[in-house]
Amino acid sequence: MSEIYYSIRDPWRAPRLGASGKKMWVAFKSIIYGYFVYLLLAYASHMAAGTPPVTIWQVFHFFPGEPVYSGWFPSLLWNLGLVASILVVMIGSTGIVKLTYRQMKGDDFYGASDAWKYALERSRSTVFAPLMLTVLFGLACLSLWLLALVSRIPGVGPVVLGLSVVPAFFVAAFGIYMLVLLLLSLIYVPAVMGTTGDDGPEGVVQVMSLLWSLPWRTLSYTAAAFAASAVATWLLAVIAMGAMALTVNIFSLVYGYGFEFPTILAGMMTYLPPEPAILSSLPSWLWPGPFVELFPLLDTARMATWNLSGIGAVEAFLGGVSILIVIGMVLSFWVSCLMSGITASFLALRRMKDGEVLLEWADEVDELEDKAAARDESAGMKKETEE
Repeated sequence: MSEIYYSIRDPWRAPRLGASGKKMWVAFKSIIYGYFVYLLLAYASHMAAGTPPVTIWQVFHFFPGEPVYSGWFPSLLWNLGLVASILVVMIGSTGIVKLTYRQMKGDDFYGASDAWKYALERSRSTVFAPLMLTVLFGLACLSLWLLALVSRIPGVGPVVLGLSVVPAFFVAAFGIYMLVLLLLSLIYVPAVMGTTGDDGPEGVVQVMSLLWSLPWRTLSYTAAAFAASAVATWLLAVIAMGAMALTVNIFSLVYGYGFEFPTILAGMMTYLPPEPAILSSLPSWLWPGPFVELFPLLDTARMATWNLSGIGAVEAFLGGVSILIVIGMVLSFWVSCLMSGITASFLALRRMKDGEVLLEWADEVDELEDKAAARDESAGMKKETEE
């Protein structure tokens, strides 16, 4: 059994627990599947807005943005794709939790395929919690909207408005509480599914119980898991950027100082997603990091207008896809670290809240192992009797 402290030290072990090929593979699969769901609905949203698929590809490539000024239906499709991709990653997170749980029980032979199968079996229960909390949050918003409509009725409206301030406050407070629960459920419901194997409603109850019974511990443990995962992922991303910068510099020496390689590199960049604003606002020593300062990347902005054709376009496409795979590996490491830290946090919080040591519970894997051991023992005794 892996050592666990049942304290704030546990979520800080997220990078060490998450640095596992099996967990990263499960995370990578969920990211890929979630991305394809997003891509399908994103293209469908732009096509519903009247944009041909060829034009969508030429403008956005692999990451179509939300269609604007095109009505509510295309925007709804795009947002559904984003939500569905998050739910797919959430399902994969259940498999990561299961792997971490088995690892902390001392079972290092539980495989990624078994964890993925387990996650699919619990998929309905996993997505039930955020969907139910979303409905409750929507009902709170709908109630406030109805109160606002009633307050506009001539004559009685001002009276209703005055009388509805206190009810509106409690409805809004309920909505905020549901929103916080919704955000926590995205990470803690997979932790419940992967450890206890409970159903969807029980997952909601466990998240509510954590936030109600141990609010500050829950938030601090969650923040610690996020912080440890973010630092570890930042370090891996900086190393990846440095490796890319070194590769670009070596290739530029081989290609020479003409326009061929910078133009291909600029073509690769067109297949990548836009850089998040939070990264672009960081100082250069934080992002893209000191390695890029040591091996400066080529300025490809002035080459972006050059048209690639033939083998150059193929090289740019394959290079862009390869960089996206590297980005997916970095993201899978982050998901693996985060969910490993959340697993350790949930085990500690569950013991503080209910006094239950989940690592001593017998799950379905332990039951199968006990049955197999019993069969082997029975077969051995039968063989001895026959002899």
